[in-house]
Amino acid sequence: MGRGENLSDEEIISDCLKGNGHAYAELVRRHQRMVFNVLYRFLGNYEASQDISQETFIAAYRKLDTFNGRSKFSTWLCQIALNKARDMLRGQGMESLCDDLEDHQAVLAAEDRETPHRRLEMAEENKRVQQVLNKMPANYREILLLKHLQGFSNEEIVGLLKTSIENIKVRTFRARQMFKRIYEEMR
Repeated sequence: MGRGENLSDEEIISDCLKGNGHAYAELVRRHQRMVFNVLYRFLGNYEASQDISQETFIAAYRKLDTFNGRSKFSTWLCQIALNKARDMLRGQGMESLCDDLEDHQAVLAAEDRETPHRRLEMAEENKRVQQVLNKMPANYREILLLKHLQGFSNEEIVGLLKTSIENIKVRTFRARQMFKRIYEEMR
């Protein structure tokens, strides 16, 4: 076990800013799965999610001195990742990419310790959830990802999306209703 595994994100960031280039690898290790999962759910494309994940960590490293600790590091990273994904989609005039769900649905499936039958069920449910998310507008998909899949609080989402708490509550309500309607239609 390395020294970085016992440190908080803030302590590792401090080490990075003092010139310890190896410390950043621990931050990447801790947060790469979360960043990839948010991007994969948002974009619906495995390769694009990998590319944007890498871009996110490069951008975060370059901007590390601007991280002020007012939010969690994971929240700050998620904001960078979503901004990069939105920029890419805007540049392509799209809402999502969702072209390879079949090829990579197991990426978000259950842990290895579960039975093969349960993993298959989870993979099917993940596929359904992703299909519903892909049919939703980006602003509703985004709110569901942040709130329900990543577990961010309304206050953290306000910071990420630069909007009011009331707007977050309304968008969350509407997104849930839309998700439920689309999910039921797909049955």
